[in-house]
Amino acid sequence: MPHSLERCPDCSGSVSKCNSSRSRIIEDLQEDSKPSVTEHVLSRYWCSHCRKKVEPVVEDALPDSQIGHRAICLAGMMHYLQGTTLSQILDVYNYHLHFPVTEGGLVQAWHRIGEIFRPWYDGFLNSYGDGSERGAQTQSVLMTIMCTLKMCGHNPVQILVDALKSYVRSGKLPPLPTKITANG
Repeated sequence: MPHSLERCPDCSGSVSKCNSSRSRIIEDLQEDSKPSVTEHVLSRYWCSHCRKKVEPVVEDALPDSQIGHRAICLAGMMHYLQGTTLSQILDVYNYHLHFPVTEGGLVQAWHRIGEIFRPWYDGFLNSYGDGSERGAQTQSVLMTIMCTLKMCGHNPVQILVDALKSYVRSGKLPPLPTKITANG
């Protein structure tokens, strides 16, 4: 999948195309839980204002990650919301879904998204509870967010995937989702 730029992602200034590109491979799960591998071809550009090479942002995964948002969030929901053990998740991903993932890769990804979603957690804490050290905080952050989104009538995985895409694109989380009412 080729990606191009019209403006610098850092300063919004004009860019000129360089004669280089790179590939980024992202593995994720589709909505039907089938694995997908996407090669993103990122053309490089020169920003004369920033005086550096820049490239398009890929929204489908966090920077420096090969695992896509849906795979991370689904595994997080299985673990933090449904109580599935990490070894059971690895069995499901590696053998049943044919999606190779390691324990360290998932835990690291959960820590990263736990930090990203910390503002949402803090918002929920104003009315629901509190947290502790890093591992427990990650669990608390993700469990609180997923449970609260579910209680508010949202699909937690889809909300988190959409929020992560927005975060990767803009560097900011979208506003905290509100409760779905009977009127929509």
